[in-house]
Formats: sequence, C-alpha cells, structure tokens
Amino acid sequence: MRVPVILLCLVLSSLLIAGPVQAQQLGMPNPREMSGVPLPVGDVPLGTVSVRVIRGSFDNNVVGAEVEFDINGERRIVRTNDAGRAEVSGLEPGTQVKAATTLDGERLESQVITMGASGFRVMLVGEDPDATKREADAAALAASPAVKGMVVLGPESRVIAQMADDRLEVFYVLEILNTARTPVDIGGPLIFELPREARGPTILRESSPQATANGPRVTVTGPFAPGTTLVQAAYELPYSGSTATLEQTWPATLQQLTLLVPQIGGLDVASPQLESKREVSDRGEQLIVGTGPAIPAGSSLTVEISGLPHHPRWPRNVALSLAGVIVVAGLWAAFFSRPQRVGS
Repeated sequence: MRVPVILLCLVLSSLLIAGPVQAQQLGMPNPREMSGVPLPVGDVPLGTVSVRVIRGSFDNNVVGAEVEFDINGERRIVRTNDAGRAEVSGLEPGTQVKAATTLDGERLESQVITMGASGFRVMLVGEDPDATKREADAAALAASPAVKGMVVLGPESRVIAQMADDRLEVFYVLEILNTARTPVDIGGPLIFELPREARGPTILRESSPQATANGPRVTVTGPFAPGTTLVQAAYELPYSGSTATLEQTWPATLQQLTLLVPQIGGLDVASPQLESKREVSDRGEQLIVGTGPAIPAGSSLTVEISGLPHHPRWPRNVALSLAGVIVVAGLWAAFFSRPQRVGS
C-alpha cells in the first residue's frame, strides 16, 4: 500500500502542533531547531501564513506577542491569539513574506517565504528558563502509576482517502490525546471497528507500538501516556461503480473532523457531517479538504466518495444474459424436443 505524499506532510506538520510528550514519542527534534522554518501545508488556506510563537516547548504558547510581517517590503503587525498564532491572508502567489518577533529581548525571525499554491505554517521559538524544571516534573508524573481516565481523538486527527492502482485506499491519522499529566487507564483497549468491507488493515511504521491491526479492527492498548499516542492505520475499501461509502464509528470523541482527498479526475466527497469543503494545493497535488464539528464517542462518520474510476457493467451483464439464453436453449433441446418419424 502506497503511503500518500499528503500523509508524510501531515507527519511533518504535526511538529507544529504536537505536545512535548508526543515529540519525545516520535523522536522529533527540539522545537528550537525548527524555529523560523516555513512549512507548506494543505490545512492552511491558500495565500495565508500562520505563525505560532512559543517559549521553549509546544505547550507554552505566547499570547499577545507582536509579530511583524514584512510583505514585499510593507510592514504589518499582528498580535498572537489565545493559541499563540498570528496570521496574514489574501497573499498572491510570488509574494515574499518574512515574520519576526522579539521575545524576552531575543529577536526571532523566519526564513523568507515565497507564496505559492499552498498556505504556510511557521514557528518562532524562544528560550524558556523554566523548561528544565518543568521537563523533570513532567517526566516524574509521566512515570507514575496510571489512574482511571479517558482519552479523545485530538483535533489534528485526519481521515485520508486516495486512489492508487485502481484501488481506493483509506488512511487514519489518529491523535489519541490524554490531557492529564499522568498516564490514564480507560478500562481496556481502544478498539476501532473498521468498515466491514475493509481489506488488509495495516499499522504504519510511525505509529505507537501499542497499536495492532487484527482482522477488521485496530486495537490500541493502554495505559495512555500524557500527551499524544500517534496511530496511523491504512486499509483498502472495495467498491463497485463510481461511488463508495465509508462508515466509521469512533470509540472516543473525535474533537474535529478533517477529511483529505487527493483530487484525481472528477473525484469528490460528500458528507452530512462536513461544514465546509475546499480545494487546495499541497506540494503540487490538488486536494479536497473537508472539515466538520466534533463527533461524539459511539457515533459514526459517513462519507460518500464519488467520481471513482470503474469499468462499465453492461458488457459483463450482456455476456451473462447471452450465456443464460444459450444454457436454457440447450436444456430445452435436450429434454423437450421430440425426434420426428421418417415417413415410408
């Protein structure tokens, strides 16, 4: 099964939203190493630059910081919101943008961004003098015994569908999120019952070792560490005709629905749970991006994928019909026809 380019981009973009425990689990670099590096992504609108300002770690957003955007030599100031983000939008392709802020007396700058066929995310990361102590405290809590609790599927979870070699492949990027500072025990494993038509469920390499695929289900065993347990699963969804229906019940609350589909030919998606749908370009690939509100635990996502390539059925049906006529005629001749007498 071919891993889509978009899935690899999502793993990279998770660096911009991950918590510190998730970063350790995935072997990600220190946030300071990523400061100022722009990343083109499909989940930021075309012509938009989103800058996140943090102090030391992913869970320490800086609110109210002044971010200076240099847009083709024109200066624009935007303050970061409650999520530590500042954005500029409506930028034409070819526009050159550079972002900067001053944090605790340190000047933080991005690389020059040339706008193209996607939006961009970038982080500006300052030093955190209390980071060492917090990391030690967090490590001690993370090593403590598990307590009863719950997990959710975080807002960066994704459902991806793509065509590959005339097969419809479905990928789940699942951010199993424990917001507590200690491990939690949910009373058993987290079990994802895949659609009954699913073939060849697979757990991808970047996933937590807690995840396994067995038959029509993906099982993630606990306890769940603080932060994010990443699970990436894939399977083939057979279909006939030009449409396919995907139905998935979530064992934990999905905090935000995000559906991504590389647009090949006339491929399209529809779901009553989508509030918005748009087309974007990610590294030269046209994508359909659909988003919707949270889906409670035990509820299902239903998506119809249309415009699928398929072979017409009428030649097969005609051939079967002709074969049936021939068989019936043969039986009639064998059992009901009478030999005629030859007159003298």
